[in-house]
Amino acid sequence: MSRASRPVYVAVVVAVLVLIAAIGTTVVMRQLREAAAAPSTTPQPAPTASTGPVQLCGQAPCVKLTSISLPQFGETVDLLADGKGHDARLRITSDRGAVLFSSQIAIVDAKSITCEEGKPSVCLLQGKDSAGLIGEVFTDDNGTWRQTQPPFSSDAGYLALRDVNGDGVPDVVTTQGRCGDNAVASCTKVAVAVFQATGEEIGCSATYNSPQQLPGWPTVRPDPSRLVECQS
Repeated sequence: MSRASRPVYVAVVVAVLVLIAAIGTTVVMRQLREAAAAPSTTPQPAPTASTGPVQLCGQAPCVKLTSISLPQFGETVDLLADGKGHDARLRITSDRGAVLFSSQIAIVDAKSITCEEGKPSVCLLQGKDSAGLIGEVFTDDNGTWRQTQPPFSSDAGYLALRDVNGDGVPDVVTTQGRCGDNAVASCTKVAVAVFQATGEEIGCSATYNSPQQLPGWPTVRPDPSRLVECQS
């Protein structure tokens, strides 16, 4: 090979090497783009299911029917039941924690619960039974809620919370029929019976010929000075 032809040969070799490198780079870039576009086959972690407890009312998840705030002591009272108002539960929460009570009342709704703040605060959960109305009472005893036993009742269709004797504590006001065991169906005689929220009797009113004659009707407000010992 002559001296004149050697540079030409070198230039050809270099050009070939550059072409090969360019082709290789193009192939590699294409493979990288295809890899990026392809869906990942790496298994992804499944969503974590909630592990919190589900509050049950009977066999169904509880539904909150209503909520009552008692701001004096930072408490909240929730009435829970299944979707049809059965298997009611009362949940009371505060900064001290939560307490849950089960109810024996057959059917409740958002209007079944009333609460009154005082010393102590008192809640009344009521509903119908075969004899009229039944009411479960819950009291806050220095931060500890308790249920009064046995439940209160009214065979004349009225249960309410009201501070009758003026001591700052809500009392349970009920109406009771006074027609006797053999009364005619048209008899509407009734009296007011008042109890402390803890169950002790305060007293009963005189007998009235109809509920409409009761003091304060339809919001019954008996005069505490006129209450006497209730009939057995």
